[in-house]
Amino acid sequence: MINFGLRSLRRSSQVVFFNSLATVNRPSLTHRKNHAHVTQSIDIQQKTFSKVVEALSHVDHFGSPHDSAFSTEIPEMTYGRARLWLGIVGVGSLVTIAAIALILELPQKMLETSPRLGLPEFLQLVAVIGAVTLWLLPMDIIGGFLLPKKFKKTDESFLEWLRNYFGTAFIQALLFVFCGVMILLSGRTYGVTGGLAAIGVLMIACIAARDRFVRSRNLKLETSAGKLDEAITKTQTWQICVPRIVIMEHNDLGFTGGVIGAGKNVEIVIPKAWLSFDTEELATIISRRALAVSSGSYMRGLVAAFFWNLTGIWLCSFLTGSGLDSVSGLVTTVCGFTIWSFFGLLILPTVSRNASLKIDQSLLSRGMPSEMISSAASRMDQLQDDEPERPRLIETIFHPVPSVKGRSSNGSVSRIEAWNVARTSLFFSWACLGFLSR
Repeated sequence: MINFGLRSLRRSSQVVFFNSLATVNRPSLTHRKNHAHVTQSIDIQQKTFSKVVEALSHVDHFGSPHDSAFSTEIPEMTYGRARLWLGIVGVGSLVTIAAIALILELPQKMLETSPRLGLPEFLQLVAVIGAVTLWLLPMDIIGGFLLPKKFKKTDESFLEWLRNYFGTAFIQALLFVFCGVMILLSGRTYGVTGGLAAIGVLMIACIAARDRFVRSRNLKLETSAGKLDEAITKTQTWQICVPRIVIMEHNDLGFTGGVIGAGKNVEIVIPKAWLSFDTEELATIISRRALAVSSGSYMRGLVAAFFWNLTGIWLCSFLTGSGLDSVSGLVTTVCGFTIWSFFGLLILPTVSRNASLKIDQSLLSRGMPSEMISSAASRMDQLQDDEPERPRLIETIFHPVPSVKGRSSNGSVSRIEAWNVARTSLFFSWACLGFLSR
């Protein structure tokens, strides 16, 4: 699963849809009161995050606190650790809101419960999507621009970032609204089974559209063909069959590419910037992804992520007041699915990490030196979190990719593994109106 969607939205183009609330707030006094509550909550959250930014300002770009007394009490704040805490706040806030909404039955009290889809219901759906994206706005700014700028991960100006941010805002908002409408139309006609079928089709459509987009961005680089050919030739040393490779340019240094397609149409995506790696590092990275494909781990990740989301929606459709045929029922189901996705964030990273470690073991058994695996992992880590070592508990719960030091350990690996299933499930959740997908 290519990391394009998540990384690009999280940093340079994370989505916001301001005008949705403004449109919906006109029709009635009830909507205006709801908007006042949302606005008050947003003001409180913005004040909270201003304190987070102020705290981060006491950390230099290497993560070393200016105050020595401060450093004896608080661990070194790295870029990866800052993003982790921000993510915990973002996920925690959404899960809390979803739980409160379910306990107090807020969707049934505030939204249309009848199985119909007219203009009022459509505007209510837009309002919910707009409210969530507006709630995440402070975290988008901090995680998408302020932290990368603070730790010198980007040289993009705020105006450039904002332009990209708004450029994709409309796309994801439209996608969420479109998926919601399709689910409601199918649910009204064919019940829960119809709604689930619509979600399944939408998930497949999302990944097909992503693959088509990536292929359209394939770069024809004759000047770099020599380096790529050398790396592919090097992989033959370990008896690895490499699928077709797509070279893609991206302005995010943390963009890692991935694998797209299925069956005979599988392709490995490599960022253009990685062509500057030495031949052994590039060969190692290509070999890892080729093994993910040939071992079946890549397809297991796709299938597991697909059914994880479909199962979650199905289970949540049995909650009180839930359903896939009305706006209130759909929002109730999505609130339950938010909690389901939260459990996925705790469980699925281990399955993804097992797949990475198993691929490393396979490479070692084929004769690849462990130093090459560590070198390639270290090079990628420097472009991303720059956190070569993590506490074991934090890595177990939050990280689907093992740290550089974690790769060098010789511990046994569980048989339960599926490559990139954690991040793939988040991408698939777009079709389920997954608010944790960012």
